[in-house]
Amino acid sequence: MKILLTVLWCFLVLLRLKPIYQEALTLVLALLIPVLFFILFKDKANTFRITLLMPIVLSCIPLYITPLFLVLSIISNDERLRRIANWKLIVFTGMDGSGKTSHSRETENFLRGMGVNCITYHWFKHVLVSTISITYAKLLKKPIITHKHARGRQVYTDKFRRRIRTSVAIFRPLLQLLDNWIFIGTTLLINMLKGRWVICDRYFYDYYIRFKVLGYPIPRIIEWLVYSLTPSPHLLIIFDVNPLISYKRRREEHPLWYYVYARKEYFKLAKTKKAVIINTERPFKEVQRTVNRLITKMLLQ
Repeated sequence: MKILLTVLWCFLVLLRLKPIYQEALTLVLALLIPVLFFILFKDKANTFRITLLMPIVLSCIPLYITPLFLVLSIISNDERLRRIANWKLIVFTGMDGSGKTSHSRETENFLRGMGVNCITYHWFKHVLVSTISITYAKLLKKPIITHKHARGRQVYTDKFRRRIRTSVAIFRPLLQLLDNWIFIGTTLLINMLKGRWVICDRYFYDYYIRFKVLGYPIPRIIEWLVYSLTPSPHLLIIFDVNPLISYKRRREEHPLWYYVYARKEYFKLAKTKKAVIINTERPFKEVQRTVNRLITKMLLQ
């Protein structure tokens, strides 16, 4: 491959030295070469390395700088690039109590058994939002609600829902989206560069649905940002369960209406993102076998 890259570099430099070639024709050739290479060999990593050479046909780049492009394309490790190209993002989402955490851990064990380097993340941290909320509460001497000790019957009341339908309340979903981009986005990027698959227990979608179900005033632009501009999973699985079962599994953490509304929103998400819906009212091992088959069929073959 290094010999091919060197020969290609010489060819592209000669194109610039030959006055008979018009710059437009040279640019067309520069675009066609990577495309033809990929069509012939289906090799994303080496196609990328060839693409790194293409800017040298531009007359605005001095000839004495062009060897740097050759060096860059040669030292680019094709094995590392292949790992990045083959990187996968698996997202498990759904109502609380639907089995996301248990199945994400079991899926990690399954993939590791198949020789896949992977890691599971339980996204339930919102550092930016929590810090601002606690600081705001302390400054105004308001009570700080701790999720561990405060149950939904005390927090998610009709009074609470009326209070959050204010113009100021819109900032919390916006801050949460920013928080997600910083925390989740950075983590995904680091793992992608390492070529390590990521299994997500919850994702951007879960935060948005939670705010919507609770009645926060969320403009349509936020929905578009969450569903369109966040990294799309290679496999999105929504775990579905009867709201009453979810309500009991979570020991009445939230009111029953919370799970009913959430289920409707997850069905909308499935339609929008073409997700796979798996009912988790069946035995755990049976559900996990379904998950394993999906991963094998869609990501490993």
